[in-house]
Amino acid sequence: MIENIMNFISSIQFIKIMFWVFLAGFFIYNGLMIFRYFMNRKNDPMTKKSIALKLGKWPIVSKILGLVTSLIGIIIINFFLVSGTLATAGVIYSTQPKVIMPNSPSLEATEVSMEKPFKIIFDRPININTLEKNISPDLAGEWKFANTGFLFAKDTIIFIPEKSTLAGERYTITLKNIQPIIGSKSEDYLLSFATPPLPNIKLINPATGTEGILPNQEIYIETDTTHESIARLDFKFIPETSLNTKIENGTKYVVSAKDGFKKSTTYNFEIFRTPITKNFKTGEVSDAGETELIAQSNFRTLEAPGVADYGPKGSGIMPETSIWVEFRQDMDKTSTESAFSVSNGVTGTKSWEGNRKLIFKPNNLLTKNTSYIVSVSKDAKAGDGSPFEDNFSFTFVTIGHVAVSSFYPGNNASGVSLSTKISVTFNQAIDHASAESKFSISPNPGGSFSWSGNTLSLNHGGLGYVTKYTINVGSDIKTIYGLDSVQNFSSTFTTQQQSIMLNVPSYHQAHMYSCMASAARSALAYKGAYVSEDHLLSLIGYDNTPFSGTWGDPNAIWGNPYSGVVGNIDGRSGGVNWGYGAYWGPTASAIGNYRSNEVKTGWNVAGIASEIAAGNPVIVWWVNGVWPAYEVFWKTTSGTSIRGVNSMHVQVVKGFTGTVDNPTSFTVTDSGYGYPSRTFDINTFKAKWSWFGNSAVIVR
Repeated sequence: MIENIMNFISSIQFIKIMFWVFLAGFFIYNGLMIFRYFMNRKNDPMTKKSIALKLGKWPIVSKILGLVTSLIGIIIINFFLVSGTLATAGVIYSTQPKVIMPNSPSLEATEVSMEKPFKIIFDRPININTLEKNISPDLAGEWKFANTGFLFAKDTIIFIPEKSTLAGERYTITLKNIQPIIGSKSEDYLLSFATPPLPNIKLINPATGTEGILPNQEIYIETDTTHESIARLDFKFIPETSLNTKIENGTKYVVSAKDGFKKSTTYNFEIFRTPITKNFKTGEVSDAGETELIAQSNFRTLEAPGVADYGPKGSGIMPETSIWVEFRQDMDKTSTESAFSVSNGVTGTKSWEGNRKLIFKPNNLLTKNTSYIVSVSKDAKAGDGSPFEDNFSFTFVTIGHVAVSSFYPGNNASGVSLSTKISVTFNQAIDHASAESKFSISPNPGGSFSWSGNTLSLNHGGLGYVTKYTINVGSDIKTIYGLDSVQNFSSTFTTQQQSIMLNVPSYHQAHMYSCMASAARSALAYKGAYVSEDHLLSLIGYDNTPFSGTWGDPNAIWGNPYSGVVGNIDGRSGGVNWGYGAYWGPTASAIGNYRSNEVKTGWNVAGIASEIAAGNPVIVWWVNGVWPAYEVFWKTTSGTSIRGVNSMHVQVVKGFTGTVDNPTSFTVTDSGYGYPSRTFDINTFKAKWSWFGNSAVIVR
């Protein structure tokens, strides 16, 4: 507590208090002295007697001493009061001013306008002649000075802007050469304030999705900040609507339709925000940024008198059918009946089911195969007198000629499953025997007919692969209620390709020229015989004749691939960094140790497809498509001429699409080039396979 007292005594507030105490004491004391003097003169009996009598009554010495004593007291007291006043004033006017408001050098969300200027208040008077002021970013405005009551010295700086600040901006005010009234010591001061951010939508009432809004309903939109001088909000309604808009308390908008919202209408509206600046003197507003969509909402107005449901609908309507309209509200029956009409001059009897459903029964049967329009004009009124806002009408068509509504599978469908049930749906009830007699399909898979409603189905025993079927339905199909058919109908579809895929495993070949052994390993594994690649190589055997001569010279000497693996299995032979491998004969011989097999040469793709369909993988010799393919010849040591092909490769065919007689693609397992499953169209397959005379080994 003592510390707080000492801090207060040393503060500028205490000094200002003492100044006023001394100054007030001076005037009060001297005022009392003057008052006392005049009161003494009024009551002193000396004023009524002669000087001599006064001197006789009061000794002169005593009088002089009293007067001197009084004057000395007055002088001492006045000296004390004047000195105190001057001393405290000197402290106030000569010590360095300090900012006491704002109480922080960094302010947030501060509104600055002509009505709310920015103020900086010091704790004592300042020298306004030396003070330098600046605001950044640049903001046009007027600087003024005022005081808060300390004599006539200025201790308050006021900045009045000419136009509004930018939203969400931070402004910095720099004050330089802040000096007291007396003395030359100066200081600088830096402070900043942030302007309020752009407004966001805080509330929309009625809420999004509200229904039953009255035509004269006011829409209330509230923002989270006042923004009249920093942003403009615009409202767009769909359907487009002329609006009345007013703002209350700087944050609340009241929006309504000038001509009222239309009933039975869903309104979507968007709220757009545009940053602005406002000139406070001229009132001129300018855009200061891009327009943004900040909120969306919707509502539906009160349902107007109108139609909730109606009938009949669509086509195929029976001639004796009654027409009806059900309204959303209780209706005025007289005006509604007058507003009701049916095209083609149809007359009939009107009746009501309750107050909302009007039923019209034609006097005569409606004409078949005819379109009718039913209308309710705007002359219809609800029970409360409110009118229709729009004319209403609907159309229906009476039952006509027999026709096909749909085929299944659909026209030009492809990839149709072989088990798909074929069906034809008619637009009305028909004579079943008549329809069945007019139905045909080519090619004919056979089968029997069944019915479900107006749908005729052909229950066949199975369709063929990759076959185009054509369905025909002839004319003159007999109707039950309508008119007989007068035209033919047809549709085509194509069945799926046959696709068979064997689950042949894939192994990555262990050596550069061991593809025939790797392929044999995969095919045997599928057949349940698990043999290593190196063991199969040992069974295939090797012809270790080194290469001599020049590559491409038919008289060069090398091994025989019909006997075993030619060249080094890892690509090194006689100093030449390549090998070759073995043909189908020795490979089939190795496979024969585990499974039966058959060698084929000059074979065909239908044969491969047939074996795949039987569950037998097929090993083929062809070109790899990586190295250039060309023929090369050499001789064995016994003089036999050998034909080889550069880029020879061996793969396992494990699947096909199409039919056995006409396959359209083959799928192979190739562990050598990282293709566990790769599909080739039939022409590519044939071209690659033909290099080795269409040779293969079937593994059974």
